[in-house]
Amino acid sequence: MATYTATAAQSTSPHKGLRVGLVGVRSTYSIAATISAGDVFQMVKVPAGATPIFVQFGSSNNTPSFIMEVGDGISTARYYSVDSYSIAQGMRLANVNKAVILPPYTYSVDDTIDIILSTITASDQTTGGAFYMNVIFSMDP
Repeated sequence: MATYTATAAQSTSPHKGLRVGLVGVRSTYSIAATISAGDVFQMVKVPAGATPIFVQFGSSNNTPSFIMEVGDGISTARYYSVDSYSIAQGMRLANVNKAVILPPYTYSVDDTIDIILSTITASDQTTGGAFYMNVIFSMDP
């Protein structure tokens, strides 16, 4: 179990003062180590006051199959809960508003949107591939 941080989730990512209106962030984490259950990939840094309105994720991982969630430090399954993902499935849309009656979630503190691996269903967790994430969030001045 390890935590990996993509470039778009680093502490040097732009802070709130530079991000007003709609902001799009694209993130890639190239896998250079064997992945295992419990690994967390911090993909996109989200500043306090941001409201994600679009989250898309995918993988080109060489491992044939794994189960993952997409969430943050508060709720590991905020955007996508326990889903089986196999090689070459393409990008998936996350659910930014789980129920129509609820408003989209707005962050009160800085956080990251993460991909969390809960189960690796292949006998060979080979090195290679990447995780991808595209996020659009709105920011007030």
